[in-house]
Amino acid sequence: MLRINLLPREVLEKRRYEKWYPLTLLIFVVLLVLILMVYAYLLLSGQQKTSDLQLLQEQSQKTQAQAEAFGVFEQKEQELATRQSVGAAALAKRIDMGRLSEEVSLVLPDEVWLQSLAIDETDGITLAGYTPWSTSHTMDTSYKSVAKTLVRLNELSDVSDVWLTNAADSQFSGFVPSGGDSASTVLFSIKGKITPPADATSGQK
Repeated sequence: MLRINLLPREVLEKRRYEKWYPLTLLIFVVLLVLILMVYAYLLLSGQQKTSDLQLLQEQSQKTQAQAEAFGVFEQKEQELATRQSVGAAALAKRIDMGRLSEEVSLVLPDEVWLQSLAIDETDGITLAGYTPWSTSHTMDTSYKSVAKTLVRLNELSDVSDVWLTNAADSQFSGFVPSGGDSASTVLFSIKGKITPPADATSGQK
């Protein structure tokens, strides 16, 4: 059977589009839901990033505070190392007066005995001593013993520029030979400089 639609064309077009309205509304709702979900995800993600950033900032501040605390110890360690190096340098330059006095006593010839001995880092070494004056050829005496003393003192590592400042014949009443009241001796004086140890001198170069 033949059907004839006598409705105007505008009405027909309107009815045709009205069929698509529910689908269009559904699509709009779906898009709106998707947009809201994406917005909510971005909002939550932003909040999480902000929270992570705050946590990192707090950790960074704690780390910085710890680093500053350790920096104090590092500074103290550097100061201690500096003090140790200064102390080591001072000890390297220090002259052991007791050891030097012992060395002086050990290098003196057997026929020489001291009247006085003074050792000072600034004034150097000063000693006065006696040696017998004898015509015997069995031992080194008098000025030969004085010369030997000068040579031996010059050989000490901590002593330099050793000079004889005085030497003269003298009578020593403390030494009494058989049949006499005093002994003929040579009274002499020696002066020299004290030098720092060789390793300290080389360390300063």
